[in-house]
Order: sequence, then structure tokens, then C-alpha cells
Amino acid sequence: MEEQKITALIVDDELHARRGLQSLLAEHFPEITVLGEAKDLPEAVKLINELHPTVIFLDVEMPGYSGTQIFDFFPSTDVDFKIIFVTAYSEYAVTAFELSAVDYILKPITLEALNRAITKLKAALQADKSLEKERLQALIANIQNPEDARLVLPSNDGQVVIKLNDIVFLKADSSYTEIYLADGSKLFLSRKLLEFEKLQNYGPFMRTHRSYIVNLNRIKKILKQDGGLLMDNGREVALAADKKNLLYEKLNALRL
Repeated sequence: MEEQKITALIVDDELHARRGLQSLLAEHFPEITVLGEAKDLPEAVKLINELHPTVIFLDVEMPGYSGTQIFDFFPSTDVDFKIIFVTAYSEYAVTAFELSAVDYILKPITLEALNRAITKLKAALQADKSLEKERLQALIANIQNPEDARLVLPSNDGQVVIKLNDIVFLKADSSYTEIYLADGSKLFLSRKLLEFEKLQNYGPFMRTHRSYIVNLNRIKKILKQDGGLLMDNGREVALAADKKNLLYEKLNALRL
């Protein structure tokens, strides 16, 4: 079977970063042709319109415009290219990418990380383009308007996008996770609860027990007698004894 041909654009304000990525691509991924490089977003926009690359390796932290501001030039509904964001480590920013299911690579770029990203890219090129647009729209919300942050999750029909504020709590069920929503509905996912701990980096969430992660804004009452929590959907969740002090600290911080 013929190798899938991919064209790329590298966007980074640091010359050595552009050269390093181009070298890795040339040496290990001959199916990818680098059409050009840009040192900032306006230059990248010009090249995108001229060259129409398949994928853009886009640095997030650049002077003038950040990489995520690409949506100011290309509405997510008009994006017909793939984006792999490249970023120096920032727990908050990385969580925004992960919640949105948008691919990213951490600097310094390793061959392992690049290979993983390109493998996912090839799969994405065969997938429904509307799914990619939903992920990009979620990323815009997560970065520009954190209070309206969204989580992109797989579903039987492809994927579902939910607002973090609509999550009441998450419950572990062996290797699965149940997500209880404010409208009374429930999602059942084949992912461990551990994978959702990243929510704590981004919003008012806390793992109160080995089986639960709760939205702190949706706690209605602390049940001192039972040692649990009553959520605003009427359900009770467990609170581990060694988590009580941390819970009070977080709740007090939210009220400041």
C-alpha cells in the first residue's frame, strides 16, 4: 500500500526549533514534505493561503500572536488543515489541549512524541472532519473562556462535547467511568477515573475518594454524620477522611 503523502508547514519564532523539527521529519518521516517555515503567525497565515499544507506544526508561545490565535485568522468552521500544537510545558495549557482532544507535542520535541503525533495525524486524516472542528471549537473555549470550558469525549456516534460546569461528579466503575451531568443524564466511558484527574488542573474539581471526582461548585451539603457529600443532583458521594481538610481549603478558596 502506497504511503500517505503529507505536506507540512512549521511555525515557530525560534530558528533552532524550526531546524530541529525539520531535521527530525526529513530523517524519520520521508512521507512528510515540509513546504515552508514561518517565524510568526501573520507569516504563517500568508503561507497557509499560498501553499495549502496538510498539517501545521504550530508553536503556541510566540511574540505578537500566540499559536492559538490562528482561529482569529481562520474560523474553526473553515479550517481545512490539521494542527499539531507545539508547546513548552504549562500544566494549564496542556490540560486545555487534553480536554479538547486536540493533539500537541511538548518541547523539547522527542522522536517518540513526534512519532506518536504523526501516527494520530494519519488516523485523523481518515476521520470525519466535523469531529476535528468540534475539537477546535472546544479548544477555543478552553483557552479563551475557561469558565465555559468543554470536555471532548468519545461516543458511539463519534464524540460528545460537554461543558465542565455541567458535570456534577465522576464515579469509577472498575476500568470504566460514569459521568453524572446536571440535566440528569449519565455518560459511561471505557476509561479509568485516573485519566480524568487532569480536570483538577483546570477547574473546580477534586478527587474526594478513590472512586469519585466531584465538581466543587455542585456540592450542596457536607454530610458530617455519614462523612460524605450531597451533590446538587440529589446524589451522595463518598469523602475519604484524609481528603476532608483539603476539601475545606478548596471550598474556602472558591468563596474568596
